[in-house]
Amino acid sequence: MGRKRVIAPEEASLWLSVLLDAAFDPASTALDLQRSADVQNHTEPGRDWQARHGQTDLLAIASDLTQYPHDYNDARRAELLLAWAERWVQPDDWQRLQGRVRKRRQRAVPITKWGP
Repeated sequence: MGRKRVIAPEEASLWLSVLLDAAFDPASTALDLQRSADVQNHTEPGRDWQARHGQTDLLAIASDLTQYPHDYNDARRAELLLAWAERWVQPDDWQRLQGRVRKRRQRAVPITKWGP
């Protein structure tokens, strides 16, 4: 079993951005929601999960977090995104998404010192 998934509360907005990009960019290979839907259909017989259900769930979270920002602290934002990821993100997809978060984190670090 892999490591426990974690979204740092202070990075919830960064994760939301990465998840939205991965879920809605047709060229993205970081997240396969249809594969996750197929896994859920296998483990929950009688259901008919589709990739669009994962997208819809993520959009609902994003909508709440952006329309009512004062209702959610960073810890709650991270908790909601992690709950979504537990359902919709397969382990290999999680690793790719972590890589994207790392890249964005590095780009977001301000330069505080010039030179060697």
